[in-house]
Amino acid sequence: MNHLIYHVRYSRWATGRTLESVRALSDEQMDREVGGSYGNLRGTLTHIYQADQAWFARLMARPTGPLAEFPPAAARDAWERDWLELLDRYVAFAEGLDDDAWGRVMAYRDSRGNPYQSPVWQMLGHWANHGSYHRGQVATLLRQLGTKAAGTDLIFYYRESEA
Repeated sequence: MNHLIYHVRYSRWATGRTLESVRALSDEQMDREVGGSYGNLRGTLTHIYQADQAWFARLMARPTGPLAEFPPAAARDAWERDWLELLDRYVAFAEGLDDDAWGRVMAYRDSRGNPYQSPVWQMLGHWANHGSYHRGQVATLLRQLGTKAAGTDLIFYYRESEA
């Protein structure tokens, strides 16, 4: 099995656990300015979601612009459902790739319009790493709000998926 498939599955699992950690929070807690790259919990989660949307669109060879073109649903339960469905599509996409497809070079533009070309394996590797980085920020923001974050370390996923 391609190790990146495992990381795509892990990213879906870890984001699901992160969403469970924020589900019971009030809108005030989600919007409270506590610092971080995006000011508050909602801003950080929105960034992850929008980047997830953009990278999947690029993998599907669809043009993308600014991340704002991927607004999350206003209702948090709909946003969560949409996000998890997107992550399920990532898993299905990765599981459906053959060896040649992993190396296929994709042309795309970043959120500022700069052109790039990357192989699929690098795009998925970046996407998985990006999510991990920002889920770590979410864990810090949750602690600042006095709540507990679910464990999303990769070793927890290994242990759970192998059990």
